[in-house]
Amino acid sequence: MIKKTMKNGIEYTIEPCGKDRWDEACELAFRVFMKFEAKEYGQKGIDSFAEFLTSPGLEKLFKADRYKVYVAMLEGKIIGIVSLRSGNFLSLLFVDDRYHRQGIGSELLNTMREYLLNETDQTTLTVNASTYAIPFYSKHGFVATADKIYAQDGIIYTPMQMII
Repeated sequence: MIKKTMKNGIEYTIEPCGKDRWDEACELAFRVFMKFEAKEYGQKGIDSFAEFLTSPGLEKLFKADRYKVYVAMLEGKIIGIVSLRSGNFLSLLFVDDRYHRQGIGSELLNTMREYLLNETDQTTLTVNASTYAIPFYSKHGFVATADKIYAQDGIIYTPMQMII
């Protein structure tokens, strides 16, 4: 558990997601997705994202410690989530909208970066960034690895990478 302080002075922690918190973490990711990204994707993209989050295979990977997930916690509730799959692929990064622009997303990203630096032999961190998230990732040193925007199963994204 790592103690952190938001820009507004409120303290929170970042810690590995407990196996009993999986559903709560996924609910946060879906709620934030619906508020900020869903309108760009349409129903096919919403269905694809929901299917990904509720996939028994993904939960099985998580419970077998093969899908790394950290959460930001405040007063016993998850207010942010970051996850890593396939070695160095940033799979989810969502922060409850009530806590946007408080540094939580940056700290979650830094936590995953530190994990890769200290626990793996990975030298890059990759992400398929939504249009909404591109400015955030760019600010943190990610660069687009393609000249175009991709769409797959209704999900629109730009592949990006950061050298860690």
